[in-house]
Amino acid sequence: MDGQAMPQQDTANGTVLTLRAHGFTAQLATVGATLVSLDYGGRPLVRAFDPHGARPVFSGAILAPWPNRVIDGAYHWEGQELQLPITEPERGHALHGMVADTAFEIAEHRADFAQLRTVIEPSAGYPYEVQLVIDYRLEAGGLRTFAAATNLGEGTALFGWGSHAYLVAPGKKADEWTFTLPAGKVQLTDGARLLPKEVVEVSGTELDFRTPKPIGDLFIDHAYTGLAAGADGLFSASITDTKGLGSQITWDEACPWVQIHTADRDDPALDRTGLAIEPMTCPPGGFNSGQDAIALAPGASHEASWLIGPVQPR
Repeated sequence: MDGQAMPQQDTANGTVLTLRAHGFTAQLATVGATLVSLDYGGRPLVRAFDPHGARPVFSGAILAPWPNRVIDGAYHWEGQELQLPITEPERGHALHGMVADTAFEIAEHRADFAQLRTVIEPSAGYPYEVQLVIDYRLEAGGLRTFAAATNLGEGTALFGWGSHAYLVAPGKKADEWTFTLPAGKVQLTDGARLLPKEVVEVSGTELDFRTPKPIGDLFIDHAYTGLAAGADGLFSASITDTKGLGSQITWDEACPWVQIHTADRDDPALDRTGLAIEPMTCPPGGFNSGQDAIALAPGASHEASWLIGPVQPR
């Protein structure tokens, strides 16, 4: 590690690293390669948590080798019927991959940069060896995450990933924020188990945020696609308060899906106090349907990138 690196501390979420540059301060935890906090000029851009306690609801974690849910934990791949551990027992699914509770190795740590690494070892439900390398870098526009997965094994690995940051704007709850998401389609869900259903046009529905509008008391826990890129070729989503202050996440075409969740919880400290905006390579149930799931050949790599930064009034 670089001698100029910022301080580190050991916590319930592993070692916490601090990055500072360009007016930003970020905290990262090695367990789950987790984004603990991100501030700009002292203003929070994500919902932070105390790393000395339990990380709430996957906040800031890297999701791999799949994002969201594998329905019933069961999927078919290359002639095999595979069964993953059920990690969401109340719904009976395998949730958010296999590395959220994994302690990543610190490969490098400088004032504005950290690289975290781990290897997913073959198991009965996921018989593939995949290396994950996660770079966090503070740039002039915010905190960039660059994620790379490489298949170290001999078989072709089914793969997908995403991130799980809860973005915030000034104010106490998502009800107060204006949301913008240039996405033309949304995946519907069925029942309490959130089983994925058909993908429909957002036009004419309350889930259409292509034109900025207040979230209000609307419940959202849906995957969007049909994303419209900006002039820079990137996708983005943002939340702002009535003065135009807020945060945004921008990501590349490696993630054609994004999960949005208004963080409705029984705990008042968590209930609608952030908006989960989760770029994903595949939709919920992607391992089951095969839709946009990545076939990672031996020796092949897959890369994705996203940037969380501030929104300022014009």
